[in-house]
Amino acid sequence: MSSTVLVLLFLWLSSALGLLVPQHYCDNHFRYASNDGNRTYIGVFTAPETRSRSLNINLNWQVTFEMQGRRNMFVSPLVPYPSSEEAAVNIKNGEPAQVWVHFINITNELPKLTSLNLNGQELCHSAPYRLRKTRVTVKHHMYITKTRTRIVPTTEVYPQLYSIE
Repeated sequence: MSSTVLVLLFLWLSSALGLLVPQHYCDNHFRYASNDGNRTYIGVFTAPETRSRSLNINLNWQVTFEMQGRRNMFVSPLVPYPSSEEAAVNIKNGEPAQVWVHFINITNELPKLTSLNLNGQELCHSAPYRLRKTRVTVKHHMYITKTRTRIVPTTEVYPQLYSIE
């Protein structure tokens, strides 16, 4: 068998093995999911359940992901899940708030969730990568009232690039 055939066989087997999903310690509040028959990937975040009877619900999300090596943008802004309207209805009906991100240009490894904060409280944290990495933090603010629903469009993306030897 020629070396070209062996290389092609190796590349085919590597692609058939699937996507590397990094370990995170946030099972109660985060899950990876796929769309479009496993062609695109998303991350869905769920707030803790609350028994609040407040007429106003204010949610400030902050999420940090890392990828190994230097990367261009790999995470979309945070947005309400499954949509702004459905999220507001779900929250008003007592279900936990949810937001999601779309992972961009992912080929062999999903971004690693390293931090999830809601209203300044850290819900979970995973150890960051030790070697060269790219870190991105995204934020989203949701404000919901019982009489009127408004989700404030203040999604922000703060790319923080780190190259650590």
